[in-house]
Amino acid sequence: MRSTLISAVAITALITLVGCSSDGGDTASGANADVCTQFAAAHDELTALTAAGPADGDVDKWTAAKDSAVAKFAPLADQASGDVQSGLQTLVTALPADSLELAEPGSESGQAFVDNSAAIVSSCGSDGTTVTLAEFPIQDF
Repeated sequence: MRSTLISAVAITALITLVGCSSDGGDTASGANADVCTQFAAAHDELTALTAAGPADGDVDKWTAAKDSAVAKFAPLADQASGDVQSGLQTLVTALPADSLELAEPGSESGQAFVDNSAAIVSSCGSDGTTVTLAEFPIQDF
């Protein structure tokens, strides 16, 4: 009888532990992890390009590189879910057609990019993924 009781307790404990594994349950925190990480990388790429300015004075090459970085945001909005998706959609919608506008002194689109990016960081954090962004160079004149 004692061995039956010990076996029953052991099986109950095993079932309880299996039920607590991290494989099941709420997966929302992992759903946007890749998107948030990719967003941070795309943001920091655009920030670095904007801060550096045109290499060797080649504005066309610089603009093309910034446009390529900006183009990385839209597919992320399609991959995300919940508040992260909403934030990315807002960011993408607010981006100007000309990426040069983001870096103009007093740029409303540049400030909107910073604000929308901060909202995405907050949503990613609420979703379980912490990301840190480089400071986008806003020029106030």
